[in-house]
Amino acid sequence: MPPVRVVVVQWGANVTYATKRATRAEIEELFNNRPLVRANLRGRAATHLAIGVTDAGRKLAVAFIYYAETRAAFPITAWEQS
Repeated sequence: MPPVRVVVVQWGANVTYATKRATRAEIEELFNNRPLVRANLRGRAATHLAIGVTDAGRKLAVAFIYYAETRAAFPITAWEQS
């Protein structure tokens, strides 16, 4: 599998659910701070998981759909990592 490189975070109708436990700014910061990205389990809504930190140091995980053609991430949900 080629490496995942997110250059844009794409928001849509799912923004309300995706930002229940983290703000839009925090999710975008995570992607700007070079998170660890891996493929998600088969059969899940999200194709990938990103694990990293915000500018304030908050550890987050974000489940997202990755579009390789545009290098875009479409966040599905996010949660705080312990």
